This record gives sequence, structure tokens and C-alpha cells, in this order.
Amino acid sequence: MLINGFTVFAQILNFLILVALLRWVLYKPILRVMGQRQQQIQERWQGAERLQTEAQQTLADYQRQQQDWEAQRQAQLAAMRSEVEQERQRQMAQLRQEADQQRASWQADLHQAQAALAHQLGQQVMQQTLTMARQAMTDLANADLERQMVAVFCDHLRRLPADQHHTLVQALAPDLPIAIRSSFSLSPDLQQHIINALGSTFGTTPAVEFSTTSDLICGLELRLAGQEVVWSFDTYLATLEQRLATALTGKIPSSQAPPEPPLPDSTLPETPFPQPS
Repeated sequence: MLINGFTVFAQILNFLILVALLRWVLYKPILRVMGQRQQQIQERWQGAERLQTEAQQTLADYQRQQQDWEAQRQAQLAAMRSEVEQERQRQMAQLRQEADQQRASWQADLHQAQAALAHQLGQQVMQQTLTMARQAMTDLANADLERQMVAVFCDHLRRLPADQHHTLVQALAPDLPIAIRSSFSLSPDLQQHIINALGSTFGTTPAVEFSTTSDLICGLELRLAGQEVVWSFDTYLATLEQRLATALTGKIPSSQAPPEPPLPDSTLPETPFPQPS
């Protein structure tokens, strides 16, 4: 079989024409459609990515808002708890203060009642003690006790303060006797002992008038020109009464209490007294 060159050329030409026709009529539109589709898909993809980005941004904003809201809620709850706790503390402090004031008032009333009762009982005890002491000293008075009291009184004269001694010396006058009062009758020897003590105290033997009085309890009193020197058991009782009153009231310090009368160094001797004839 012989191959015709014209036929071959015609076939090739037909093929090329067919390819050109396919390209211009079929392939190009398909490529154009595919490009448009691809571009649409690309645009949709970009739109989807943009929407996804916006959605993520919106979600992030929502989460951030949620966190802000939660933080605000926690802050408000904390502030409310703080306010509630402060109010509770304030009310508790107020109740505690009121309770303390009420308790202090009750304690003050109780202490006042106790102090009044103690003061009343103390006054009664003090008065009874002083009354019994005075009665006991009155009942126990005898010659030995009288001699001892004279010894104490003479010792008290020897220990007079300088200003009082000077005042008494200035008040001495020949026509003005010294009045000696006692709660008991002084025997002649006791009177002489007092005269001797006055002479040694004032440097001269003054005129002396002796008398008795019921105002003194176991004691003696010297009076001269408005001046007086007193020693009696009442002196001790007055000191005791003031100290008991101080202990009951607590208003006067013990350092302000009057000093106790001094006790004699020795008892009155027997031999120096002249014996009555």
C-alpha cells in the first residue's frame, strides 16, 4: 500500500485545524471558566479566612470581656465582703464597747456598794473598837498604870519641840500658875515628880495647880496662857481612829497621818519620890 504524501499532509493539516478549533472553541473557555472558578474559590477562601480571623478576634474579645467581667465581679464581691466584714467588725466593736461599758458600770456599782458596806462595817467596827478600848483603859486604871502615865507625860515634856518649848517659856509668869489636869487624882509623890519635871524643863520651879477631869482617859494635860500639852490614851485612840478611817476611805495617804505619841524609855522609878508622912 502506497502512502500518499498529499493525504498525509492533509491529515496533519486537519489535525492542526482540529487542535486549533479545540483550543479556541473548547479549551480556552474551559480554562477561562476554571480560572474564574479558581478565582471565586480563592476569594471565598480569603473571605472564609477573613471571617475566621474575625471570628477568632470576636472570640478573643468575648473571652477578654468575660475575663474583665469576671475580674469586676470578683472585685465587687471582694469589696462587698470587705464592707460586710468592716460593718461586722464595727458592730462587734460597738457591741463589745457597750458590753464593756455595761460591765464597767455594773462593776462600779458593785464596788461602790461593796465600798459603802465595807465603810459602814468598818465604821461600826472602829467605833466599837474605840469604845471597848476606852472602856478597857478606864476599867484597868490603877496605881501602877497612873505612875506609868506620869512617867510618859514627864518624858513627853522633856521631848517638846523647840518652838513649843520656847512658846511655853515665854508664857511663864510668876502670878500665872501652870494648870495640870489628869483623869485621876495624883498622889503627892506623883505631883512632886511632875513639879520636878516642869522645873527641869523650864529651868525654874513654877506654880502648879492640879485638878481632875473626866474628859481625859488615862492621861494628863498641861495648860498655860492658851497653850496646852496633852498626853492621854485618847491621843493613841485618835491616831488609831484616823488611820482606820484612812484605811477605810483610802483618801489620805498614810504618810500624812499624825505621828504616834512616843513611848517612854523607862518606867517611873520608885526611889526618887518622897514618901508621904
